Amino acid sequence: MVNDPQVAFLNSRVLLIDIGGTNIRTASAEIGSDVLINPNKQSLNCLSAFDEMLQGFLDEDPSIKHIVFSIAGPKLHGSITMTNRDFEVDEQDILNKFNVNSCYILNDWESIGHGLSLYKNDEMSFINKGDPFNDTALILGPGTGLGAAQVIKNNIVLPTEIGNSRFAIPELILELGHENIADFTVIEDLISGGGLSKIYFCFTGTNRSPEEIVATYLSDDFSKKSIDFFLLSLSKILSELALAYMPGRGIFLAGGLLRSLQEYLDVDSFMKNFLISRKSMHADVLEQMPIALINQEMTCLHGSLNFFNKISQNLK
Repeated sequence: MVNDPQVAFLNSRVLLIDIGGTNIRTASAEIGSDVLINPNKQSLNCLSAFDEMLQGFLDEDPSIKHIVFSIAGPKLHGSITMTNRDFEVDEQDILNKFNVNSCYILNDWESIGHGLSLYKNDEMSFINKGDPFNDTALILGPGTGLGAAQVIKNNIVLPTEIGNSRFAIPELILELGHENIADFTVIEDLISGGGLSKIYFCFTGTNRSPEEIVATYLSDDFSKKSIDFFLLSLSKILSELALAYMPGRGIFLAGGLLRSLQEYLDVDSFMKNFLISRKSMHADVLEQMPIALINQEMTCLHGSLNFFNKISQNLK
């Protein structure tokens, strides 16, 4: 939403704010640049003084005249209420409260989708090279929840709420051997950082953080078993999503959790489970879809900046 579409961009900056399920990341940038200025990460506790924090950024750098938010939650009518926290940001409310010329709010995975065109092949780790056959991509990643977006022709981004869908859950929980399916009601109960902790609890009856589980993969048999099952579940769920969205351009995985699990991902096993139980014609289609892990950090901030740079071309 823009108050003055004729505003001059040459001497102004954009403030980028990514509010995720666990942390808030911030940076500013020159209009038209791809360089983040003073990127920073802090806990979500700062949201209790959100207005003061935002005003502090503007006071510290008066050249900031534009803000792009990426927020973990579905966008409705110019506002987002976070999925896992009682916190809302509204575009018009920001414009009314603060001396800025424009404010845009994106779903966090919508933002990441806008950054997909930035990444070159050498900035990714390929699970499957494939043979791209259309303009549709799926970008996905487990973090506090499970986020995803579809990127279609001309890099139009369509955010989704895949993480809160239910398909494939009963079969996977049966395979896990867990009796109470109510503990895993939606996909992100299984494929997320919290999902990894739930899997570990099913095996041990002990609560451990995702970070602790990843750190003990080589020394704790249950950590290894939990991560292996997590990756098996990811491959099978991706197979379902691949047939639903037909991402012939590729499936792109992002986020710190998957980057930390990369060394434990067996490509052959992953692809076997991705293709398992498929008719030959569907397996042939799935084999042609590239699957890659984006190695870039702060993907939301980069995506938000790329989004703003593209739209600013029409506002000069």
